[in-house]
Amino acid sequence: MNAEPPLWRTIHAALARDLAEGAFPPGTPLPAERTLAARFGCAIGTVRRAVDELVAARALVRRQGRGTFVPDLGGDAAAADRTQFYFFHIARADGLRETPRTEMLDFASPLPCPEEHAGPLGLAPGAPMHRAQNLQHLQERPVMVEELWLPESLFPGLDAAGFAGREGTVYGLFQRRFGISVLRTEERLRAEAAAPDIAALLGLPPAHPVLRIRRVAYAIGDRPVELRLSWADTRAHEYFNRLD
Repeated sequence: MNAEPPLWRTIHAALARDLAEGAFPPGTPLPAERTLAARFGCAIGTVRRAVDELVAARALVRRQGRGTFVPDLGGDAAAADRTQFYFFHIARADGLRETPRTEMLDFASPLPCPEEHAGPLGLAPGAPMHRAQNLQHLQERPVMVEELWLPESLFPGLDAAGFAGREGTVYGLFQRRFGISVLRTEERLRAEAAAPDIAALLGLPPAHPVLRIRRVAYAIGDRPVELRLSWADTRAHEYFNRLD
């Protein structure tokens, strides 16, 4: 017979569900630990253990002397810049980080989910999708082509105007408009010869080597919400990721 999970795990699951359903909007504080302890009928230390796990997963953030807050991925410009570097890992070879300039190339919807994307996204092949294509510039040079695949069921009503006209990052748009907070990503990298269209966009000779990155982004509850393919020109830039 399976043992009951520890109470803190039950509280963790309940708070994660609240966050996923938008019970606490971005930028707002979590209720005080004493209030949560009364809600769940437990000691404050038990609540704190559950909240600690959510902070570690970046679902919540602690602000010294102010409390625990729901992160705002689309907030002020400085916050947006910091958030950008959680997920944008192309930097100059000298290590200098800069915010890219994003140029939207195309937005198409609905499109059938390609079979090779269905599994990682937990969808049936052919499920309706949005596909957005961006060109990222650093130092006024194109350095990366991106192709984003987004389930229509998670982002209903998203169109080219809404995608291109967003304030802040793509993940800020996910959070503010659709209540979806990206907490982590998984990436697979490999070198490959650039396809003709990719080479042309990056100003490269045909079949020039590029770095291909396949990313799956996950929200609360480990739900996959985005698959992104990127092709980066690494002649003057490199992939840089620091884990803290």
